[in-house]
Amino acid sequence: MRPPRRLEKAEQHAGVQLLRTACRAQVYVLGHARPKGDRQATMQSPGLPDVEGFLPRPGGGAVFFKWEVKRTGGRLSPAQVDYRARCLEAGVAHIVGDLDALIAWLIAEGFLRRDQVPYYRLPAAAELEVAR
Repeated sequence: MRPPRRLEKAEQHAGVQLLRTACRAQVYVLGHARPKGDRQATMQSPGLPDVEGFLPRPGGGAVFFKWEVKRTGGRLSPAQVDYRARCLEAGVAHIVGDLDALIAWLIAEGFLRRDQVPYYRLPAAAELEVAR
């Protein structure tokens, strides 16, 4: 029996907590639900990611990043594909995926150490594609 898939909002919440606590990042959540009664979606321009923020560098300065939260098997909309391409062209880190994808990128970029991550997150995180 397969474990239940986590909802995107649960992955996002866990990732934001990780960024704020373990990485001391300044994080901004862009996706907010519309007022009750309206359809459940965000009130932002199409293509914008769910989370963005600044990760402090040890020697000073910061790295600006964007994270489009997707559960396993989730796909980007055409607007999200275009926005991601523009970010990467401009040299802005743009991560797509669940918490494992975020963890893989944080490890690859040196903001987290492997020993700070639960063992069950490492194999999946190592397989996911992350881009700068």
